[in-house]
Amino acid sequence: MMAGSSLPLAWRNPWVEYEKETPVEEALAIGYGGIEAYGYHAIESLLCMIERRRGGEAGVVAVQCLEGDEVWRARDRGQWSGELAEAACAPIENKPAGSIQEHTKEPAVFRFEHHDGLKTAVLMVNGYVNQFAYAGRVGGRVQGSLFYLQEGDPYSHFSYLSLNVQRFCQTRQAPYPPERTLLATGMIDAAMNSRAEGHRRIETPWLDVAYQSYDTLPARPKGTRPAGACIDPVIVAPFTEAYKK
Repeated sequence: MMAGSSLPLAWRNPWVEYEKETPVEEALAIGYGGIEAYGYHAIESLLCMIERRRGGEAGVVAVQCLEGDEVWRARDRGQWSGELAEAACAPIENKPAGSIQEHTKEPAVFRFEHHDGLKTAVLMVNGYVNQFAYAGRVGGRVQGSLFYLQEGDPYSHFSYLSLNVQRFCQTRQAPYPPERTLLATGMIDAAMNSRAEGHRRIETPWLDVAYQSYDTLPARPKGTRPAGACIDPVIVAPFTEAYKK
């Protein structure tokens, strides 16, 4: 249950970490890549932020996956926020000129309805960006953040995942909620069933996974980019060569 996504342990730019009991009004995560395999990672990056809202995570009552032009029609109907999508993508560098809609190939969106009334979404934007991001609305103010992964040796976001698993084994206390991994798995499963069944809205009473976020930060960087030992070639080289062998 600790072997979920490394995205919650990635570098954030800008640094955004809600205090517990933050009144999150609306939230959206940006993803790319395979709709199921990478869609899972985008879901967990969404959950690691919104689980810190007032009352904690309450579980999910309904899920829907939309694709193609229906993605943009759903935005225009107010079923997911174009404003949040723009704010999430804003910190991502090297984007093509033009709109998200203009450049996204095979668009998809997952819509989630939570037990406490919160509505969230994951927007898959292949062709526009190749990084993950998040944006939420709190007190009417929208703030976005890039979740930066180290795209090269030694992929230190996995090192942080390993550190937290080690801490779990040493202390027998989970550094962050294992329920998050369970809920994210159920959410992507429901989204893929929605996709396979004509993109219908699926009610998910089995996703009544309610939990509280951590009080103490897990092992995780606070900078915006990798620094220190994780980019030191003297330290990294032996592990890289061993991995290649």
